[in-house]
Amino acid sequence: MKQKANNFQVMRELSFYQQAAIAATLLERMLPNYELFAEVTQTGDAQLTRHILTLVWEWLTVKKVKINFEKLSDELDQVTPEVTNFDIFGVYPAVDCATALDMMLSGIAQQDASEFINVAKISQATVARLIEHESIDDDITTEAELKKIVRDHPLMQYEMDCFAELIALVTPLKQFGREERQQLQNWVKEQGLTNLGMELSSS
Repeated sequence: MKQKANNFQVMRELSFYQQAAIAATLLERMLPNYELFAEVTQTGDAQLTRHILTLVWEWLTVKKVKINFEKLSDELDQVTPEVTNFDIFGVYPAVDCATALDMMLSGIAQQDASEFINVAKISQATVARLIEHESIDDDITTEAELKKIVRDHPLMQYEMDCFAELIALVTPLKQFGREERQQLQNWVKEQGLTNLGMELSSS
Protein backbone atom coordinates (compact mmCIF):
# COMPACT_ATOMS: atom_id res chain seq x y z
CA MET A 1 0.00 0.00 0.00
CA LYS A 2 3.10 2.24 0.20
CA GLN A 3 2.80 3.45 -3.37
CA LYS A 4 -0.80 4.55 -2.85
CA ALA A 5 0.03 6.56 0.28
CA ASN A 6 3.00 8.05 -1.51
CA ASN A 7 0.81 9.30 -4.39
CA PHE A 8 -1.43 11.16 -1.94
CA GLN A 9 1.58 12.64 -0.16
CA VAL A 10 3.10 13.85 -3.44
CA MET A 11 -0.25 15.40 -4.42
CA ARG A 12 -0.46 17.20 -1.04
CA GLU A 13 2.88 18.89 -1.72
CA LEU A 14 1.60 20.54 -4.92
CA SER A 15 -0.03 23.97 -5.12
CA PHE A 16 -3.76 24.55 -4.56
CA TYR A 17 -4.45 24.90 -8.30
CA GLN A 18 -2.30 21.91 -9.21
CA GLN A 19 -4.26 19.74 -6.76
CA ALA A 20 -7.50 21.13 -8.18
CA ALA A 21 -6.37 20.25 -11.72
CA ILE A 22 -5.61 16.67 -10.68
CA ALA A 23 -9.03 16.33 -9.02
CA ALA A 24 -10.83 17.77 -12.07
CA THR A 25 -8.98 15.35 -14.35
CA LEU A 26 -9.83 12.39 -12.12
CA LEU A 27 -13.48 13.49 -12.25
CA GLU A 28 -13.33 13.29 -16.06
CA ARG A 29 -12.53 9.59 -15.57
CA MET A 30 -15.40 9.13 -13.09
CA LEU A 31 -18.13 11.12 -14.83
CA PRO A 32 -19.04 8.36 -17.35
CA ASN A 33 -19.98 6.12 -14.38
CA TYR A 34 -22.72 8.60 -13.47
CA GLU A 35 -23.71 9.14 -17.11
CA LEU A 36 -24.12 5.40 -17.75
CA PHE A 37 -26.18 4.96 -14.58
CA ALA A 38 -28.43 7.90 -15.52
CA GLU A 39 -28.92 6.46 -19.02
CA VAL A 40 -29.68 2.90 -17.83
CA THR A 41 -32.08 3.94 -15.05
CA GLN A 42 -33.52 7.05 -16.73
CA THR A 43 -32.85 8.99 -13.53
CA GLY A 44 -30.51 11.76 -12.41
CA ASP A 45 -29.22 14.42 -14.76
CA ALA A 46 -26.06 13.63 -16.74
CA GLN A 47 -26.20 17.03 -18.45
CA LEU A 48 -26.05 18.80 -15.09
CA THR A 49 -23.04 16.83 -13.83
CA ARG A 50 -21.22 17.49 -17.12
CA HIS A 51 -22.14 21.18 -16.88
CA ILE A 52 -20.80 21.40 -13.31
CA LEU A 53 -17.49 19.80 -14.25
CA THR A 54 -17.21 22.15 -17.24
CA LEU A 55 -17.69 25.09 -14.85
CA VAL A 56 -14.99 23.66 -12.60
CA TRP A 57 -12.60 23.77 -15.58
CA GLU A 58 -13.76 27.35 -16.28
CA TRP A 59 -12.90 28.31 -12.70
CA LEU A 60 -9.49 26.68 -13.03
CA THR A 61 -8.59 28.35 -16.33
CA VAL A 62 -10.37 31.74 -16.08
CA LYS A 63 -9.34 33.09 -12.70
CA LYS A 64 -11.90 35.91 -12.42
CA VAL A 65 -14.92 33.87 -13.51
CA LYS A 66 -17.92 34.25 -11.17
CA ILE A 67 -19.62 30.92 -10.38
CA ASN A 68 -22.13 30.20 -7.61
CA PHE A 69 -20.70 26.92 -6.32
CA GLU A 70 -23.16 26.73 -3.43
CA LYS A 71 -26.10 26.76 -5.86
CA LEU A 72 -24.41 24.11 -8.00
CA SER A 73 -23.88 21.95 -4.91
CA ASP A 74 -27.62 22.19 -4.09
CA GLU A 75 -28.54 21.23 -7.66
CA LEU A 76 -26.10 18.32 -7.57
CA ASP A 77 -27.58 17.07 -4.31
CA GLN A 78 -30.98 16.80 -5.99
CA VAL A 79 -29.67 14.51 -8.75
CA THR A 80 -27.48 12.29 -6.52
CA PRO A 81 -29.14 8.86 -6.47
CA GLU A 82 -30.34 7.24 -3.25
CA VAL A 83 -28.59 3.88 -2.96
CA THR A 84 -31.63 2.27 -1.32
CA ASN A 85 -33.81 3.05 -4.36
CA PHE A 86 -31.79 0.86 -6.74
CA ASP A 87 -30.75 -2.77 -6.76
CA ILE A 88 -27.96 -2.50 -9.35
CA PHE A 89 -24.26 -2.13 -8.61
CA GLY A 90 -24.02 0.92 -10.90
CA VAL A 91 -25.67 3.11 -8.27
CA TYR A 92 -22.47 3.02 -6.17
CA PRO A 93 -20.07 4.45 -8.79
CA ALA A 94 -22.75 7.02 -9.68
CA VAL A 95 -23.05 8.15 -6.05
CA ASP A 96 -19.25 8.17 -5.72
CA CYS A 97 -18.97 10.40 -8.78
CA ALA A 98 -21.59 12.85 -7.49
CA THR A 99 -19.98 12.86 -4.02
CA ALA A 100 -16.53 13.52 -5.49
CA LEU A 101 -17.93 16.32 -7.65
CA ASP A 102 -19.53 17.87 -4.57
CA MET A 103 -16.19 17.67 -2.73
CA MET A 104 -14.59 19.43 -5.68
CA LEU A 105 -17.12 22.26 -5.35
CA SER A 106 -16.56 22.39 -1.60
CA GLY A 107 -12.77 22.54 -2.06
CA ILE A 108 -13.15 25.49 -4.42
CA ALA A 109 -15.71 27.33 -2.29
CA GLN A 110 -13.79 26.80 0.98
CA GLN A 111 -10.34 27.13 -0.61
CA ASP A 112 -9.59 23.75 0.97
CA ALA A 113 -7.20 21.55 -1.04
CA SER A 114 -7.84 18.55 1.24
CA GLU A 115 -11.17 18.14 -0.59
CA PHE A 116 -9.22 17.62 -3.83
CA ILE A 117 -7.30 14.81 -2.11
CA ASN A 118 -10.68 13.34 -1.14
CA VAL A 119 -11.67 13.24 -4.83
CA ALA A 120 -8.62 11.06 -5.51
CA LYS A 121 -9.47 8.85 -2.53
CA ILE A 122 -13.04 8.37 -3.73
CA SER A 123 -11.82 7.42 -7.20
CA GLN A 124 -9.69 4.65 -5.70
CA ALA A 125 -12.50 3.60 -3.34
CA THR A 126 -14.84 3.19 -6.34
CA VAL A 127 -12.32 0.86 -7.96
CA ALA A 128 -11.88 -1.09 -4.72
CA ARG A 129 -15.65 -1.50 -4.38
CA LEU A 130 -15.94 -2.97 -7.89
CA ILE A 131 -13.11 -5.44 -7.23
CA GLU A 132 -14.73 -6.49 -3.93
CA HIS A 133 -18.09 -6.83 -5.69
CA GLU A 134 -16.55 -9.08 -8.35
CA SER A 135 -14.77 -11.16 -5.70
CA ILE A 136 -17.94 -11.81 -3.68
CA ASP A 137 -18.19 -15.47 -4.74
CA ASP A 138 -14.48 -16.19 -4.23
CA ASP A 139 -13.33 -18.13 -1.20
CA ILE A 140 -11.90 -15.21 0.81
CA THR A 141 -11.65 -15.83 4.54
CA THR A 142 -9.86 -12.79 5.95
CA GLU A 143 -9.95 -9.04 5.47
CA ALA A 144 -6.19 -9.04 4.85
CA GLU A 145 -6.73 -11.49 1.99
CA LEU A 146 -9.41 -9.27 0.47
CA LYS A 147 -7.19 -6.18 0.80
CA LYS A 148 -4.39 -8.01 -1.02
CA ILE A 149 -6.76 -9.05 -3.81
CA VAL A 150 -7.91 -5.42 -4.18
CA ARG A 151 -4.36 -4.04 -4.07
CA ASP A 152 -2.95 -6.54 -6.59
CA HIS A 153 -5.91 -6.40 -8.99
CA PRO A 154 -4.97 -5.07 -12.48
CA LEU A 155 -7.73 -2.45 -12.27
CA MET A 156 -6.35 -1.05 -8.99
CA GLN A 157 -2.82 -1.14 -10.38
CA TYR A 158 -4.11 0.79 -13.41
CA GLU A 159 -5.85 3.34 -11.16
CA MET A 160 -2.69 3.91 -9.13
CA ASP A 161 -0.50 4.11 -12.24
CA CYS A 162 -2.87 6.68 -13.79
CA PHE A 163 -2.86 8.72 -10.59
CA ALA A 164 0.96 8.73 -10.47
CA GLU A 165 1.16 9.61 -14.17
CA LEU A 166 -1.32 12.45 -13.72
CA ILE A 167 0.64 13.88 -10.78
CA ALA A 168 3.80 13.80 -12.93
CA LEU A 169 1.91 15.52 -15.77
CA VAL A 170 0.59 18.33 -13.55
CA THR A 171 3.72 18.93 -11.43
CA PRO A 172 5.60 21.05 -14.01
CA LEU A 173 2.49 23.13 -14.84
CA LYS A 174 2.61 26.45 -12.98
CA GLN A 175 -0.56 27.95 -14.45
CA PHE A 176 -3.74 26.63 -16.01
CA GLY A 177 -5.09 28.17 -19.19
CA ARG A 178 -6.91 26.73 -22.18
CA GLU A 179 -3.81 24.87 -23.39
CA GLU A 180 -3.22 23.11 -20.06
CA ARG A 181 -6.90 22.25 -19.76
CA GLN A 182 -6.79 20.72 -23.25
CA GLN A 183 -3.64 18.80 -22.36
CA LEU A 184 -5.26 17.23 -19.27
CA GLN A 185 -8.56 16.42 -20.98
CA ASN A 186 -6.64 14.90 -23.90
CA TRP A 187 -4.72 12.75 -21.43
CA VAL A 188 -8.03 11.26 -20.25
CA LYS A 189 -9.09 10.60 -23.85
CA GLU A 190 -5.74 8.95 -24.58
CA GLN A 191 -6.24 6.58 -21.64
CA GLY A 192 -9.53 5.67 -23.31
CA LEU A 193 -10.94 4.16 -20.11
CA THR A 194 -12.83 5.29 -17.03
CA ASN A 195 -11.44 4.52 -13.58
CA LEU A 196 -13.53 1.31 -13.70
CA GLY A 197 -11.94 0.20 -16.97
CA MET A 198 -15.00 1.07 -19.07
CA GLU A 199 -14.29 2.37 -22.55
CA LEU A 200 -14.87 6.09 -22.99
CA SER A 201 -17.19 7.09 -25.80
CA SER A 202 -15.40 8.87 -28.60
CA SER A 203 -17.73 11.89 -28.48
